Amino acid sequence: MRRAGFPVDVVFGEEGIPGADDWSYGPPRCLTPDQVRTAAEAFAATPPARLTEGVTPADLAAAEIYPTIVWERGEPLDEVSAHYEALVPYFRAAARDGDGVLLWIS
Repeated sequence: MRRAGFPVDVVFGEEGIPGADDWSYGPPRCLTPDQVRTAAEAFAATPPARLTEGVTPADLAAAEIYPTIVWERGEPLDEVSAHYEALVPYFRAAARDGDGVLLWIS
C-alpha cells in the first residue's frame, strides 16, 4: 500500500488508542472518520492491479510480506487483490456512515 502511495495506513492504523493493552502484535490502533473517508476515496481511485504492478511473489518473499510461505512457493498475487477488493466496500460503508475503524493484527 505504501508503494502505491496510499494516503492512509489501513493495515496498522494511524492513531494510537491511549491506555490500550497489547492485543498480540501491539495495541490496537484506529482510523478517525476523516481518515476512513480518505481511505475510501483512495480505494475507489486505486485499482487492485496497481498494488501488484511490477511485483513478483519472490519480491514479497524477500520483503518478508505475510504470508511469506505463499510467496516462497511462487503462488500468484491473486490473494493480494482478493483481500484488497474485500476492503473496498467495507471502507465505503464505514465512510458513508461516518464511522472510524479499529485495527489490530492478531
